[in-house]
Amino acid sequence: MSEILYEELDHGVGRLILNSGSGNPITPSLLETLNSELERIAKDAPRCLVIDGGEGSIFSGGFALPVIADWDREEIRAFFGTFLDAIYKIMLMPCSTVAAINGHTIAGGFILSLATDLRIVKSGKLKLGLSEVDLGVCVPAGPQVLLAARTSEAHALRVGMLGHLFNGEEALRIGYAADCVEDARAGAVDYATRIAKKPGHGSSETSRFYSEGLVERVKSADAQYMEPFLDSWFSEDGQKCIKGLAAKLSGK
Repeated sequence: MSEILYEELDHGVGRLILNSGSGNPITPSLLETLNSELERIAKDAPRCLVIDGGEGSIFSGGFALPVIADWDREEIRAFFGTFLDAIYKIMLMPCSTVAAINGHTIAGGFILSLATDLRIVKSGKLKLGLSEVDLGVCVPAGPQVLLAARTSEAHALRVGMLGHLFNGEEALRIGYAADCVEDARAGAVDYATRIAKKPGHGSSETSRFYSEGLVERVKSADAQYMEPFLDSWFSEDGQKCIKGLAAKLSGK
């Protein structure tokens, strides 16, 4: 089973689909495939790229803790480096990008969604946000910068410090979502199609002007604060919570 699917839609819209299993966990193999696919797409980019979580009710539940919970510091460092590489690639994609947030989007999945230019979110009952602090771990610095850019510094601080999870309606109010609709997949394709039909490359260039500077800010924060993030991951409380949740997710 391929963990990433890609299809071409009408009017030059591409669709990249997360397909890593129930809940779309962010696994090492998913990240390897995602990075390779993003590199391939960038060489012949569509007019606009939609990223979604497939037909399930979860865009992504975050990192595959049952896989990585027992990894040592250098393995975790490399894993997060690969994850951040995918974030940067999405942000620097030579076309506009839209995420279809069809369901719950938590922690690493939420960070992944922040990489796109726009997010179309499903209305109704769903949970969005960063839950790291509930595991005794800080939110990585780069994603904090990215969330502040997509919402505001005040909202980013509140969401990160409290582990506050919110729904689509609140997502629209704070700026995370460009729209909140009943069918996020259809809504994202509609937005992407409207962008793709515009003449020239004004939309993608507008994205580039903003994204290139933002990527540098995100990279700088990641480099400056990676060690404190890893310290929190490997703290006594962090390890206890991470391994406890990993066991629960594994059914042990």
